[in-house]
Amino acid sequence: MPSPLEQRALVLTPTGKDAALVSGALTRARVPCQVCAHAAELADEAGQGVGALLIAEEGLMKPLARKLVQDLIDRQPSWSDLPVVLLAKAGASTRPVIDATRTLGNVTLLERPVPTATLVSAVRTALRTRERQYLTRTAEQRKDAFLATLAHELRNPLAPLNNALHLIKRGDAADGVREWSIEVMQRQLLQMTRLVDDLLDVARITQGKVALQRRVVDVREVIRNAIEISAPLIDAMHHTLHTQLPQQPTLLDADPVRLAQCISNLLNNAAKYTPQHGRIDLHAECVGGELVLSVTDNGVGIPPRAMRSLFQIFSQVDRSRPHSQGGLGIGLSIVKTFIELHGGRVEAASNGEGSGSTFTVTMPLVDSCDAAGEALPRVDTRREVRPQRILVVDDNVDSADSLSLLLTACGHAVVKAYTGEEGIAAALRSPPDLAILDIGLPDMSGFDVANRLRAEPPTAHTVLVALSGWGQGVDRQRSAQAGFAHHLVKPADPGTVLELIQAACRETSAG
Repeated sequence: MPSPLEQRALVLTPTGKDAALVSGALTRARVPCQVCAHAAELADEAGQGVGALLIAEEGLMKPLARKLVQDLIDRQPSWSDLPVVLLAKAGASTRPVIDATRTLGNVTLLERPVPTATLVSAVRTALRTRERQYLTRTAEQRKDAFLATLAHELRNPLAPLNNALHLIKRGDAADGVREWSIEVMQRQLLQMTRLVDDLLDVARITQGKVALQRRVVDVREVIRNAIEISAPLIDAMHHTLHTQLPQQPTLLDADPVRLAQCISNLLNNAAKYTPQHGRIDLHAECVGGELVLSVTDNGVGIPPRAMRSLFQIFSQVDRSRPHSQGGLGIGLSIVKTFIELHGGRVEAASNGEGSGSTFTVTMPLVDSCDAAGEALPRVDTRREVRPQRILVVDDNVDSADSLSLLLTACGHAVVKAYTGEEGIAAALRSPPDLAILDIGLPDMSGFDVANRLRAEPPTAHTVLVALSGWGQGVDRQRSAQAGFAHHLVKPADPGTVLELIQAACRETSAG
């Protein structure tokens, strides 16, 4: 919020009774203003905060006055375009007026005598313009704070990753130490993946490209998945989680992944802003055809001043306060967006600092009769899968090598390549059953590689898997149009890759 000083007009009309007349008209119209006796006072006052300048041409007659005002304009930050209302004699074209309209930027020229209503309207318009600039300033401040936070949050996992890696590299590390190091690396990698996923979600939200994969789900199962996601943080803070869920199936038309993400974000938020050994309550019940789900903690609470911007993107309760565990300040914004896309709403309540907080999600239920028969079929994963011939093409050498080693360890015959041309040549020498292609290759795109493989008889029926840093709906659609059977988003979960290979093998065997 701009301060009162930032919402005032500074008036420089140094001759006759102009100052009294102008300030009187503005004051009667309830437009905040302050009269300045000379340009030096104007510059000093502007340094404390200003919404607009109202200057008579007489105030710019002296070269020093013009320089002071020009310096004030030239020193503006990038978000600022300070409005200037300039009063000039009718038909006048004096050098100060000509220079001011050319160099002061955002100038509104009023010829005297000026009707009072016109003067007041011009100043009000200038102040409203300034209010929009303050919104831009706030957005830039949040963006800068977010980028600083992002750098901090991305650096946090690097230290334990580096330490664990050095422990593993030591030849004398005990088995227990190695296992512990691997677990640390897995946890920190998961944390970094979640940060990147949150950033991608923000990009989708701001671009209006969020697509929900909705189906009928039992919210109890979604809640269990959310708790599993949040359990490491809750356990690390030694919190006690109490749950109260419906006894009977409670059906929603929802995207189970996004809904679990929302509930997990609320649980994580409670865990981060509650001192160690705190209590978190998750309560879900059916009320009048709606699901009402609440997450309550006995943590630091939410100050009233923070309530208004709580769900805004990049907004955080003061991270310098005790017990704040960081984060990007986008989790609650993601919750609000996804819940509203489901036709629901989310609200926050707190009695202030030190009193804990409650977040309540309300969503429409699905009638159990309408949901009959909508359960997804189970995939039989018990059939034995024969080894596959697999081609891995990725210009990131470490990524290609590590994935190849993993697949080889699982019994598959793997050939790797680091460019598109190398991948095509390898595929034509020994046609693979399945090819995992990075989309962003240096010599050609993964789409080009796919088109070439599809055009060659030996590889026309190879199962193609896209590997990309982009995972929005339009990216997956483009992959499908290029002939890819699957689209994986980096970093691809090894378990998902292995399941995909098994599924492709079963489809080939069935065919």
